[in-house]
Amino acid sequence: MVKPVWAPWLVALGFAVSGCGGNPSDSGGGGNSGGSGNSGGGNQSGSGNHGGGPSGAGGCTWIGTGWACAGGSSGGASGGGGAGGGMSGSGGGNGGTNPDGGGSSGGAPGAGGTPAAGGAQGGDGPSVTITEFLIPTSSEPGAIAAGPDGNLWFNHESTSPSAISRMTPAGMFTRFNTAVTNIGPVGIAAGPDGNVWYTKQQGVGSASPAGKITERGVPGGRDSAGIISGPGGNLWFTEPTGNRIASVSPAGMFAEYTVPTANGGPYSITAGPDGNLWFTEQHATGNKIGRMTPTGTFTEFPIPTPASNPFAITSGSDGNLWFSEQDGHKIGRATPAGVITEFVVPSGGSPGAIVGGPDGNVWFVEYRDNAIGRITPAGVIAEYAIPTPRSVPTGICVGPDKNIYFTELDGNKIGRVSNLAGGGNIAPGLKPDVPGGMGTTCTDDTDCIDSGKACGGDVCSGKTHTCVEATSLDPGTCSAAAKCWCAPQGATCDATTHHCSFTTFGAQ
Repeated sequence: MVKPVWAPWLVALGFAVSGCGGNPSDSGGGGNSGGSGNSGGGNQSGSGNHGGGPSGAGGCTWIGTGWACAGGSSGGASGGGGAGGGMSGSGGGNGGTNPDGGGSSGGAPGAGGTPAAGGAQGGDGPSVTITEFLIPTSSEPGAIAAGPDGNLWFNHESTSPSAISRMTPAGMFTRFNTAVTNIGPVGIAAGPDGNVWYTKQQGVGSASPAGKITERGVPGGRDSAGIISGPGGNLWFTEPTGNRIASVSPAGMFAEYTVPTANGGPYSITAGPDGNLWFTEQHATGNKIGRMTPTGTFTEFPIPTPASNPFAITSGSDGNLWFSEQDGHKIGRATPAGVITEFVVPSGGSPGAIVGGPDGNVWFVEYRDNAIGRITPAGVIAEYAIPTPRSVPTGICVGPDKNIYFTELDGNKIGRVSNLAGGGNIAPGLKPDVPGGMGTTCTDDTDCIDSGKACGGDVCSGKTHTCVEATSLDPGTCSAAAKCWCAPQGATCDATTHHCSFTTFGAQ
């Protein structure tokens, strides 16, 4: 969840460290038995209660090459919906019978209800191959997309200079500088006009296959974030601060539509299988998945997990929408009718960018746990460690060669996942203890886990000298300016307080 810290223009993004298994705090993910729904009065139905059955005894242990897990007890049946319409009855408890120690998906809904969150189903998946390509210049690569020209295109989060780059599938790079704005590009997508389109603060731009850059300002000077090629031959993008969904034609004609929920924070957007636009509402005041027709009619669907920080969204080959919950530590699935089911990430990691894969599965990055995740249409999740430590995977896309490509913000690399069906050299499984994780001993802020942005990270508490989460609002500790996350952006270390002059945590 995004919160202000220390100065009006800074924001904090929180993280939680969770164990392996069903719910992040449970051992082994054994589910509780589900109860029946209460009767509701008037127009409101009751929520289904969880029954009093014990958690399963399953658990997971890291054995050096992967997780060794024991299954938990079976989850309960779904909660029955209460009488009457209105609010939905909750689904049943999490299951825990799969061989990887995670729970199965939540029970069926009660009358008029929505499914409960699925348990974590992890560790089961093919061995894949991850190949990394070092970018020849410092770029801090962010969002990435397959261009109409058969190459990969990605944004530079670094603004020295502001640029986007093209990479061939063979790993040849070409950089194209954009207009000087001191703000790196944000989103990127292939356009219907044969160009690549990108968003940046207060503007949108396009790059021809040869790298000719054209930029336009968003009406009212509003911000822009996620972008996608969509209905009407237009590019569609979100305006998080302006709380709008907007379109721009290849000729530069804009249209804007206001999201019904005030301060919802629309961020990521995708073209749905139903011909509509689907987007995430990232702010806690939103916490919804939105659907908009090409003419601007909105429908919003609340996410069951509060303050889940829904980040990215994509269309899956199964005809559903899939989205990531950074603070919920889950992957969500929404049907075109808006029925949402959630699946817990087994490692408790924070999923970010997400894409529907050519293999029928959905792939996503875990920027904090330095991993690539895969979820099947049934909700089974596998996680793969990236070879470069603490590379901060940020963007992800399907390449022209039908492999998965991702960016490494701090590793300054582009990664490729191949052998999606198996036969690779990296098996699923993550080590549970990451150096610099919460509670570990530290001296400076930079001893702790990076939050996923080049200028930002969890901090070293001056009271306990242990790593604490950004949301603790602890001002952190530094011994020199070089030990501040934002030193490259001009942060200094106060010689008296030993606090960095400023720090950003996951700022968008």
